[in-house]
Amino acid sequence: MRLHHVGLVCSSQEKADRFYEGILGLAKIKTTELTEAITERIFHSAQRCLMILYEQEGFAVEVFVPEESPLRKGAFEHLCLEVAEREAFLETCEENGLEVRRIPRGEAFLAFVSDFDGNLFEIKEAFS
Repeated sequence: MRLHHVGLVCSSQEKADRFYEGILGLAKIKTTELTEAITERIFHSAQRCLMILYEQEGFAVEVFVPEESPLRKGAFEHLCLEVAEREAFLETCEENGLEVRRIPRGEAFLAFVSDFDGNLFEIKEAFS
């Protein structure tokens, strides 16, 4: 297992670019607009926001810029883990009473798991 990325919140795209590109020297890989429906399903916080991916040399940060302040502190923060067998990992989580969210995305799905204290983890399949 390895850490894939961290999800953080910024108040504006300009501030995010200034820090992550300007200071940290990360490349802006993509910017995606997320709808209220998708943020509700993933983060239980229904509001439009930008998701900006910055990355360099295996280090990635997803920055969320909501249209307004998050409804609750920490609404978009999460860690993303790569695991060898994602479905087996998700089944183990469910067997242990953890909430697993499978959000359809095209022909695949996004997977999120909350730990016993509510910390949110995105789970990706590790490819060799």
